[in-house]
Amino acid sequence: MHNNNIASVLTRTDTWRGYSQRLPRSTIATGHSHLDRLLQGGWPVSALSELLPQQPGIGELSLLLPTIKYYADNHQLCVWLDPPYQPYAPTLVAAGIALDKLLIVRSKSPAEWLWAAEQSIRSGALLLAWAKQKPPRYADLRKLQLAAANSNNAAFLFSAPSALDAPSPVALRLELQSLQVNQLLLRVRKMRGTASGEQLQLHLGEASAQRIPFTQLPADRHHGYSSHAVLTLNS
Repeated sequence: MHNNNIASVLTRTDTWRGYSQRLPRSTIATGHSHLDRLLQGGWPVSALSELLPQQPGIGELSLLLPTIKYYADNHQLCVWLDPPYQPYAPTLVAAGIALDKLLIVRSKSPAEWLWAAEQSIRSGALLLAWAKQKPPRYADLRKLQLAAANSNNAAFLFSAPSALDAPSPVALRLELQSLQVNQLLLRVRKMRGTASGEQLQLHLGEASAQRIPFTQLPADRHHGYSSHAVLTLNS
């Protein structure tokens, strides 16, 4: 019985076994070959990754469209927790993403946010979470990281660059800067098994070339899309 428990612990990606042994890293391809090489295979699986764009709307979601499509194609729900803007349904449809696999959740407090994030991870959904009120505490992020370690999915947290001033238990911290339309500068701030500071200039492709300020985007109802749901948590 004890041997089985030890074996289970040793297979977890957040278990440190010293320098004599290196755990294999489970990853999922990002859809961008150069980024896969930078990340040593792709987005870490069974882990929480933190993306830190210099400001919202510079292409961070375009970066994740292949990943969202992968999960949707495999009949897994994608939970968007407190996104700062209304997701633009026509762009998602153009990327081949089934809208009925997307669920937008609006929380009313940090406690609700943490509960929704943890339950999304534990239920097997792909989580994209934005902390709208204040940065999550280290203990809260640790709880989400442990939940992700017990899952077989990737999970993503979007934070402001100021979050880099505080330590984080996440597996990956990736800072994003916009160089020009369709061009991102990605800088690794934390990644298991490598020193921070590695960077990559990534071209996102023509699909995101015509960028419109989010405040000018029409709401989805004007386009007749009603496939994705909005869930507001009740206290």
